[in-house]
Amino acid sequence: MGIGMRLMAVSGQFYPGKEAPLREKIKEAEAVARAEEVAVRPVRALILPHAGYDYSAVTAIKGILTADKSRIKRVVVLSPSHRHGFHGVAAGRYDGYWTPLAAANCDMTALDALLNAPGSPIQNMPEAHQGEHAIEVLLPLLQYFLDDFTLIPLIIGQNNLEQIRRIADALALYWEPETLWVISSDFTHFGRSFDYLPFSTDIRARLRKLDMGAIDRILALDTQGFYDYIRETGATICGHGPIEILLAMLDREPGKVRAELIDYTNTGEMFRDFSHSVSYAAISFSEA
Repeated sequence: MGIGMRLMAVSGQFYPGKEAPLREKIKEAEAVARAEEVAVRPVRALILPHAGYDYSAVTAIKGILTADKSRIKRVVVLSPSHRHGFHGVAAGRYDGYWTPLAAANCDMTALDALLNAPGSPIQNMPEAHQGEHAIEVLLPLLQYFLDDFTLIPLIIGQNNLEQIRRIADALALYWEPETLWVISSDFTHFGRSFDYLPFSTDIRARLRKLDMGAIDRILALDTQGFYDYIRETGATICGHGPIEILLAMLDREPGKVRAELIDYTNTGEMFRDFSHSVSYAAISFSEA
């Protein structure tokens, strides 16, 4: 048994807090996402955004729709930490996460194995999960589009590349075809409110170039290149740590997975205001 259910923290803010309006909101976003043909792939991992549904749900859904749900029995979600500073990985021994749709039950056997492994970089830190939105926001979308699955929710702290590779090693047992890895990350946060103003002219084109520089390294499965790019540019990609762990995991199986950009957008284009913009991408990683 775990420590009980992790309660919703941002329902009614990032997404509707009641089942009926939540289903309707997802259905509306799905209709937009399906306006373009979606090809189902043997997807092993997805990078998905975790912003409010008005901004990023369509992009997230486009990513989820590429996954063959018939083979997914478990979902590992790797999320950044927006509220707590720490090193390593924060697990929470919750029985599950509540959402307006249902309980997303945790795989307690897997969580305990990760926590109890000798020298594990994964620690029991339920306080890091309280109030953190980056896992919670994605769960109703995953529940809506996938069949039943168990959940391994993990929040990633600040880690250097050596620590990142150690974390990938610790999670390697759960890199297998019936487990979908979901990397929760928005891309560049641009503007004074984010304390990130690397340029002040031709923002639209330069912001896209900045994001695509990161995305190109992801698509090339270039762990070192992506790690260095974040630190050289200061790009405010909130889930860069989870992305780095995924890339480090793929280093273990060279040539077996290919990455594909499914969708990219940003709020600057949505609202024609680049003084404050957040970018979103959906990227799939499927069997080559």
